[in-house]
Amino acid sequence: MLVRLRPVVQATRTADGLHLRGWASSCTLSGGSGLWKVWQRLAPQLEAGIPRASLEVPEGTAPAVRAAVSLILEQLWEHDMLVEMPSWDADAPAPQVAAWLESAAAEPVEAWRRLRAATVVVAGHGLLEDAAVRAVEAVGLKVQWSDGNRELVVSAGDLVVIADCGTGVGYVLPPTAGLSSVNAEITMRTAARLGVTGEPPEILAALIGSAAVHRLVCAVAGLPDPATGTYPMVLVAHADPLTATYHPLLHGAPPSDPWQALEALTDDELGPVDTPVFGPLPQVPANLATSGDALGIGTTADSARLNAALNALKTDGVIGIDETHARGAALRLAARHHRGEPADAHEWTGDPTAHRWWKALTARFGIPAVVRTERLAPGVHKAEISDGRHVLAWAVEATAADAVAFAALAATGYAQAGRTGTAHLNGAAPLKPADHPDWVTRQWHWLADVRDREERLQQAIAMLPGVRIRPLRLDPELRAAGLRAYR
Repeated sequence: MLVRLRPVVQATRTADGLHLRGWASSCTLSGGSGLWKVWQRLAPQLEAGIPRASLEVPEGTAPAVRAAVSLILEQLWEHDMLVEMPSWDADAPAPQVAAWLESAAAEPVEAWRRLRAATVVVAGHGLLEDAAVRAVEAVGLKVQWSDGNRELVVSAGDLVVIADCGTGVGYVLPPTAGLSSVNAEITMRTAARLGVTGEPPEILAALIGSAAVHRLVCAVAGLPDPATGTYPMVLVAHADPLTATYHPLLHGAPPSDPWQALEALTDDELGPVDTPVFGPLPQVPANLATSGDALGIGTTADSARLNAALNALKTDGVIGIDETHARGAALRLAARHHRGEPADAHEWTGDPTAHRWWKALTARFGIPAVVRTERLAPGVHKAEISDGRHVLAWAVEATAADAVAFAALAATGYAQAGRTGTAHLNGAAPLKPADHPDWVTRQWHWLADVRDREERLQQAIAMLPGVRIRPLRLDPELRAAGLRAYR
């Protein structure tokens, strides 16, 4: 067993040390110009391979040199820039393949044994199939191929990678265990969303075919997939200009953080919802975004993006980014036309947040608005803002101040964007963790305490006469985003 420097590691001299870059991490060592001299002596030995026992600094070495060697080795180990492995036997891979395995694999020799034991089956047609076969042969693996598939299917044992490309765009799905109806559904959806049509140019076929083999080879060898994320990642490549980037695929269990799901939901390549953009929309006093024709309003850019994305989704009910959000939005809608006792104006006029958004609507945008606040039940308040002819916005919240604040914010957003109609916002949406540290209070950042009252508010609304809601079943893609819907 020899300890080797992974071939991918590069070193750069700095003013007082050196900078090391590996496969997936880097580090900077500081300690004087002598560090570089020590590296120049140590690196060739590590590249050739040293038994672990020989890594000890010889007795009698100057303390400064001993400390420098110890520091370098410690950082190399910590950042996975060294690999301990036996020498290659007679069945060694080609030099470039060996260098790749030594750079990326935890056990390069064992990874090569797995690859040599596999037979890669390539099923496809034309340039895409040819590119995949060449890539398999370049690694030095056994290959079988057959024509007939519209898309490219590369497999070894029960591991499968599916890819396809057309005239201008192509994709490579992540490895899966066997072919299934789910694979077919995802393949059709991905191809349709990207617009994969026509025959590919040779350069795009070469990129997609080799990338598909790369992902399969990594899976067979036990190496990490080239892309990792909250969701399975799809490689999407375009021909003009030639680019390749990874994008999340809405599949599987949703993440615990709904805001991560929003990124996949609105991904510019594979998301089912148009990516929210700010465009030429004014961003003061409210934040605004649009997803297609749908307008989103919020107190932050993220909340505006979320609101726009959900407004862009077409459904028979009310959609939320999580269970609490969807249920809260549906309960508010069910209670919208309930009448209650008029609430005292002082319940909201003294609140700085409600006052801020009311002032923004009436003073900044000059809307001749009036507000009516009602107590529908203990802990349930409704605010309705109108201009004397039309309802501009409404909200149902736990306090009159919150209800007025949300309604005024919604109406302000419409006025700011030049939209007409009846606007609605509510406090059921989750806050983005970065926007809500523990020390934030309502006085510092409104919304900080609103969702804390959501559970009690929903219980109170559900007890109102005639309020009934039921869950709706969404398609698997939206469920994978953590979205829920009620009617």
